[in-house]
Amino acid sequence: MNAIRMMIPGFLMVLMTISVSFAQDEKPAEQGYLGIQFKQVENGNGMQVVKTIAGGPAASKLKVDDVILKFGDLKIKNDMGQFRDKPLQHKPGDVVKLTILRDGKEMTVEVKLGKRPDYETLNFRSLDGLQITAELYSRGTVVDAPLIVLCHQAGWSRGEYREIAPKLNKMGFRCLAIDQRSGGKVNDVVNETNAKAKADDKETNFNDAEQDMISALVYARGLQPGGKIILWGSSYSSALALRIAGENPKLVDGVMAFAPGEYFVRFGKPEDWITSSAKKIKVPVFITSAKDELPRWQGIYDAVPGDQKTKFVPETAGNHGSRALWEKFDDSGAYWKSVEGFLKQFN
Repeated sequence: MNAIRMMIPGFLMVLMTISVSFAQDEKPAEQGYLGIQFKQVENGNGMQVVKTIAGGPAASKLKVDDVILKFGDLKIKNDMGQFRDKPLQHKPGDVVKLTILRDGKEMTVEVKLGKRPDYETLNFRSLDGLQITAELYSRGTVVDAPLIVLCHQAGWSRGEYREIAPKLNKMGFRCLAIDQRSGGKVNDVVNETNAKAKADDKETNFNDAEQDMISALVYARGLQPGGKIILWGSSYSSALALRIAGENPKLVDGVMAFAPGEYFVRFGKPEDWITSSAKKIKVPVFITSAKDELPRWQGIYDAVPGDQKTKFVPETAGNHGSRALWEKFDDSGAYWKSVEGFLKQFN
C-alpha cells in the first residue's frame, strides 16, 4: 500500500479529459449534448478534442486534435468550466457554430446538439497502466454535485449500477461506475477492464482491484476538483472501499459498503486486513448487507472509530451487495430509505 500511496501524486499530474455534458444550476429542461472529451491546450487558447463519443452529435464534425477556438461568439480561453457549460445552455436540436483549428487551418463547423444520454463511457489508467472502463452518470445534476464512485461485486461489471446510478442522479449525486479487473458480466454488460487485464496477462484476484479503485478516486478528483467524493463498494469491493478509506484518507469524504467481509485470507492477506484499516477511517461510513451476513462485518463496523457510522440490517432476508437496491426485490425500498438517510449529509 505504501508503494501505491507514493504513486498517487504523480498520477494526479495526468490531466484526465472531461466530458462537455456536465450539468449546471441554470439549464433548460433538456440539455444540449455535444459528445466530446477535451483538454485545455498548453497556451490556454482553446480546447483540444481528445475523443469524440461514438454516435454522438460531434462524431462526424470534429476530429481528435481539433482545437475549438470559439463556441458561437464565445472565445474559448483559459476557462474549461465556461466551455464545458456552453452546450448545457442550449437544448437538443439547436445548431451551434464552432470555430476550430485543424491541421493549422482555421475553419467553422456546425453541430446539431443531441439529447444527453444517461451515461457516458470513459476510460482512464490504473496505477499499473491498465485501461479502466467506466460510465459517468450525471444527468440532471449540477456541476459541483458530490460524486459517488461505484464499484461492483465479484464476477460482475459496471452493469450492476445501470438501475441504481440514475436514481442517485435524481437525488443530486453524480456517479462514476467502474469496471475493476476482478469481475465478469452482469445485466448483459461485459467487464471490459477484466478482459483487458487478461489480455495483458495481469492478475485479476480481488485484492488486485484495489489499485483500480484508487485510480478511480484520483480520476474522480480530476472530474470534481474540490468537491466531495464518496466511495461505494459491493461485496469484495466494499471491503476494499473500507480499506482504501482508512489507508488513503485524503481520497474520500465518505464510504458505503454493501456486504463487506474479510474476503482476502485466501489471497495471503491477514485475517484482520480490512478491520485493521477500518480502525483508521475518519470519514462517515455506511454498511449494510443481507440479514444473515451481519456476522461477517460486525467486527469491521465496531472497529470504525467515532460516531460517524451507520449500519442497516433489513428485517427481511435481504440481498448480497448493491443488488439489494434493485427494484425486483420487494425489500429494496427499505435499503433505499437507509441509503438516502446517509447521503443527505453530503448534499
